[in-house]
Amino acid sequence: MVATAKEDHEQEHVGDLQKNIKLKATSPGLISGSQNKLSIRLNNIGHGLIVLLPIAMVAANRSSPLFMACAACFVLASRLASRAIGLDSSHLKNVRVGVLILVLCGIAYPLVSLAWAMDPIIGLFSWGEAVLPAVSSAVLIVSWRAAPPPRWMVGALAWTMLIAAGMIAAELLLGFPLRRLLSDRVDGFIYNRPVVTLLLLLAPVLVLVGFRRQRALCFALAFLGVATILGSASEAAKLGLLAAIGTFVLSYAPFLWVRRLLTVVLLGLIWMQPFFGSVMRNMPETVVEATKAGHSRERIALWQAFSDVTHHFPVFGTGFSSSPLLGGHPVAANIDPAYRKMLRIGHPHNAFLQVWVELGAVGALLLSALILWVLKCLSEAPADIRRVGLMTLMTASAIALVSHGAWQGWWIAAVSLAAALLTLRPVQQKPMD
Repeated sequence: MVATAKEDHEQEHVGDLQKNIKLKATSPGLISGSQNKLSIRLNNIGHGLIVLLPIAMVAANRSSPLFMACAACFVLASRLASRAIGLDSSHLKNVRVGVLILVLCGIAYPLVSLAWAMDPIIGLFSWGEAVLPAVSSAVLIVSWRAAPPPRWMVGALAWTMLIAAGMIAAELLLGFPLRRLLSDRVDGFIYNRPVVTLLLLLAPVLVLVGFRRQRALCFALAFLGVATILGSASEAAKLGLLAAIGTFVLSYAPFLWVRRLLTVVLLGLIWMQPFFGSVMRNMPETVVEATKAGHSRERIALWQAFSDVTHHFPVFGTGFSSSPLLGGHPVAANIDPAYRKMLRIGHPHNAFLQVWVELGAVGALLLSALILWVLKCLSEAPADIRRVGLMTLMTASAIALVSHGAWQGWWIAAVSLAAALLTLRPVQQKPMD
């Protein structure tokens, strides 16, 4: 009995010790303090990378996907450290099933199409380049839903955009002194990508900063940003700026009418692509001559060649990221010799047409569903966010129609970061007592 009592006493002592250790380990004062510090540091690093992105693009015009991916990792780690996001799927409970299906199809179908692509290895690399910034943007959106970004982020982003615009303007005016230090490639077109990035981020950042709250900063950013776009070599950015201004004016009409009009315009652009080259080829000569600074004649020949390719692969396309290889594809023999050489350019400089060429009508259907979903989301947003969202959508569509490869990582990073910013809401001023 004595031995049993002693053993019971020792077990109770061990149990009490384990309880004390457990209590200390789970003590809010010991854990939450260190977790909060870690969370804040990770949060600041992640959002600091987003803030630095415009300046990084001036120095290295393909760097934005890397900055987006690193920022998303740090911000997500911050939310996990603070337990704002758990390891379960509860943070996805408000995501609609239809949206998940659309996203999964948009990711999976390009992978499936690699089965009939000319070079699946190149296609897989391009797929990764496109998916990385898109997934990073989705991670940021989910993280911001769990806990909003720090208040300083949007204001700091406005300042770095202002600095980036000033750097580009100074480079163009002074003969590229910075570019001569960084590389041997010196030409105005090198700044086309950062200029397009600035344009896509401009309206979302301005609406989040707010003219009423920081009038001087907003006016300075708007003025210098627009001046830099107009002074740049990017004709696509100038077309995007024109589309933004037109959409801004149109957005004051009843939204139902605007939504219907833009739906018709965007879906019409998507589904006319197999005939886009023929339509552009029949443009009046005066229009072609007036737009020759944007290499309109070369673009029309390019669009004609790639439009003809869609007639031979109308449903499933030639396979993801096959555009750069079409000059050596058997289909080239069936293209009009007057335009055949344009297949060696690399891509059609028209994202809508590139979707048709590589992914066929299936890709066009997925793109149409994406457009309809974006318009539906904007219809549920506050008026100021809705207006800016429409401007950003039409700006991106105008640029995509005439320039850049559809799957370039920097392009998807710019579009997806602008979309992520539009999920935030402006900080409301506190009413004065």
